[in-house]
Amino acid sequence: MAQRPTVRWNEGAQRWMAWVRFPDGSRRKVERVSKRDAQKDLDDLVTLRATGATVEPRRERLATFEQVIDGWLDAGCPSVSSTSRTRHAREKSPSTIANARTLLDVHVRATIGGLRVDRTSTARLEQPFQKMAASGLSTSTVDRVWLYTNHACQHAVRQRVIKTNPATTVLLPVARPAKPRKSLTIVQAQALLTRGIPASSTPAMWITGLMCGLRPGELAGLRWPFVDIDSAEPSITVAERAQELAHRYVGQAAPKTERGRRTIGLHPLLVAALHRHRDEMQMIGYFSTEGFVFCTRNGTPYLLGNLRDAFKALCERSGLGTDWTTYELRHSFVSLVADQLDDLVKVADLAGHVDTRTTQGYRHPVRPSLPHAIEAWNRLLGKPALMSPGLSQKDAPPP
Repeated sequence: MAQRPTVRWNEGAQRWMAWVRFPDGSRRKVERVSKRDAQKDLDDLVTLRATGATVEPRRERLATFEQVIDGWLDAGCPSVSSTSRTRHAREKSPSTIANARTLLDVHVRATIGGLRVDRTSTARLEQPFQKMAASGLSTSTVDRVWLYTNHACQHAVRQRVIKTNPATTVLLPVARPAKPRKSLTIVQAQALLTRGIPASSTPAMWITGLMCGLRPGELAGLRWPFVDIDSAEPSITVAERAQELAHRYVGQAAPKTERGRRTIGLHPLLVAALHRHRDEMQMIGYFSTEGFVFCTRNGTPYLLGNLRDAFKALCERSGLGTDWTTYELRHSFVSLVADQLDDLVKVADLAGHVDTRTTQGYRHPVRPSLPHAIEAWNRLLGKPALMSPGLSQKDAPPP
């Protein structure tokens, strides 16, 4: 009777290995980093041999990147692993899954999709990312493609589809400087309010975006049930947003984060603009008590791409140029309000940010120079009690 194969440590390969010979004379190899995993694979092969089953060549049993990506997408794009905060999986939105599918299809599946993951070297896996960087794609896009690839491979490792994750050792190309975000200055905001917005066909929409700091999806998906302009304390409640897939509106979704659910008080200027906007909608028959505040003639919300193009045209009419995005309208809200409140906690609440660190990233200079140092020294020099003990009253500077 043939001796049962056993798992042995291979010092050169730094792996636990075993070989199983089948009745047709072929051999199948077990090779794993963990002895426990190697023993399980060996037991499975021995069981197959005992039943007389045939096993396809090992190369054919190795999963390709295409198979690994499909498995991860079909599972809902789970995260790579648990975090220090939670071990619970997080459900991905349809737009996130669609974005992951598009990026992986274009940059990974098309170039190395047919390669076997367990036989792909780190240098070979780095080539798609080097190609992306050479073509001028942003560092954030390269990072996102690597992140999705790493998640897909790690998911396959957990499912025992592949043995190792080659993405963990990938070295990405040199990072390129990110395009800096910006916000309207006080002068630019005044130009937008006095020159650009009055000439717009939907002035209330842009005033709402500027004075409430809504995300583009929140602005597009705003509906009348969440707009109160008739009470003594007018407000807008952010409870949903417009969701798009493949540049098409597919329905309403919850805000981006739990803190994104918020109620914002309205300035009288905005209240007047919304009253006028509602009256015009009622006059032309577009108004519906459950409908969108800003919509097309079909009653559907504006697509985010159309909003972006319209805002660029608005900025051009205001003399601000065309290098603006609708998300920078939100940056402008945070910067302008933070300049007046000087309290990031309150600004974070208004913007629906998780914490003030996020808000700080949205804050940009809105004045040509900062007056804070002058104000501070005026207060300090105006208080004799703060003078140095060696400085006499006659030596003190004049008030």
